[in-house]
Amino acid sequence: MQFLSAAVRQMAQAWRSSRYRREWQALDADGQEARLRDLGLARLDESLFWRGDRAPLEQLPRMMALHGVEPADAILAGPGVRRDLERVCSLCPQKARCRRALAGEPELSACGFCPNTPTLEVLRRH
Repeated sequence: MQFLSAAVRQMAQAWRSSRYRREWQALDADGQEARLRDLGLARLDESLFWRGDRAPLEQLPRMMALHGVEPADAILAGPGVRRDLERVCSLCPQKARCRRALAGEPELSACGFCPNTPTLEVLRRH
């Protein structure tokens, strides 16, 4: 009887997960951002729930490379530095501008609008 109860709980959990995932995927990008912001989560945090088919924060590694910062630099600089960069990036209101700027071969000065610029400059000198 206990086995049957556990199986029913697993089936219910799977159903809820798939339903929530469908609801999530039905939201547009702005709706998803709003939900994540309401929960105090960054775009990258959605991987805590499931793997989406979009690459979250795809601009951050390119912006880091433009500033001459290796991905490991942010991790080695101290606890939470990488996470702070991701959170600032996920909440940035300039995502479209950033995407356009990074689409070509931008000069560093063309990306001064990035709110992560001060941190990335310190990491480059670190």
